[in-house]
Formats: sequence, C-alpha cells, structure tokens
Amino acid sequence: MFAGAFFALSLLSSTLALTTGLALPRGGFVPRDDGPGNQDLLASCPGGPGSPNVRKADRCTLVNTVNNADVRLWSVLGDPQLNCGGSSEDITVTLGGETTVSQTTTVNADFGIDFEGLSIGGGVSDEESTSQTESKQIQFSIPPGRQAVYVVGVAHSSVTGNVQVNYGSRVDGHFVWFTGTTITKLTPKGNDVQFDVHESACGTDPRDLSGLN
Repeated sequence: MFAGAFFALSLLSSTLALTTGLALPRGGFVPRDDGPGNQDLLASCPGGPGSPNVRKADRCTLVNTVNNADVRLWSVLGDPQLNCGGSSEDITVTLGGETTVSQTTTVNADFGIDFEGLSIGGGVSDEESTSQTESKQIQFSIPPGRQAVYVVGVAHSSVTGNVQVNYGSRVDGHFVWFTGTTITKLTPKGNDVQFDVHESACGTDPRDLSGLN
C-alpha cells in the first residue's frame, strides 16, 4: 500500500579502508599503522562518547564527500489500531499522530559507537533542517483480522565521506587526522513527505516497518 519506493542505503567502499587513521603532514596523506584507530577518531568528535586513547577533538568535518541518491525513511505516526477481536465486520478508527524526524549518521563498520549527538559538520547545506516534526490524522476502516498504523515517509539527502578530525594539540605527532572508513549522513528534506497506512495481519508487530526501511 505504500506509494513511495525505498532506496536501500548503499555505503561506499572507501579506497582508504584502513583500521587506523590517516595523518596529514606537509607532504600529504600518510597511512599510519601506529596512529589512532577509526573508532578512537570518531569517538573523540564533539558530542561523542570520547576515547581513552586520544583527547577530545576540536571539530570533525565530513570531507571527500559523495552525494548519494535520496533515501525515503518511514516512521510510525501515533498508535496502531486493531480489529483482532473476532469481529466479522470492518471497524472505523482514527489513525495518526506526531513524530520528529532528525538527522542520522551511519558508519560502514560496526564500531559500537552511539552516533546520537555526535557533531560532524560538512556535507549538508546550511539551508537544510536537521530535524522536522510531522503530524497528521485520518479515518480508516480496518477489515477483520487486520491491524493498521499511519506512517510517514520523509525523503533524506544522503552524503558519504571520510571524517577530518582536528585536534588543538598534536596526537601521535599530528594536529589533523582522517578516518580510513567512511560515514553517511542522512538529513531530512522538508519538501518531500508522503503519508500512508501500513496494514498487517493480527499477531504480527504492527510497528515493524523493516520491509520499507
């Protein structure tokens, strides 16, 4: 029943796919086996959890960026309504509610880092909002043995790149490091929103949108 197609997020394979970072001396990029790891670099970014191996970074910026195709992410609006009590008739219910959609960050490796609150600049224009609130309600008839929930699909711009990490004092001999792995930032686009009803069989999770996201 969904009008919008979901484009699978495709993370780029970086040519700098190293477990440690890249230093930036005067001569250019230099791979360092003994430098801080990607996990340490990302964790040290402003808003990150920090790392016991490196100090907090002054700033982190997305560089070497590649613009990907937009991605539509679906989320639930309000509570699901059920017609699962054995009735043989349709029931008419009110579906909908409110939700806030925010900017998200993903990484092409499992580092076990919570990216919520992590501040990485770049890759997103100043005019784009990093969060937005969507709200809507409708009347809907649910057939017997079915359940339904209202959902919203918000288009997101998608940008992939490496992270430049700047320190106020030298870390392993350098002020600037670059992650060998890439991250992807998804930012909601307020002008491209779709609403729909997600209907499913009783006994399943009505909030499960894994087939869409």
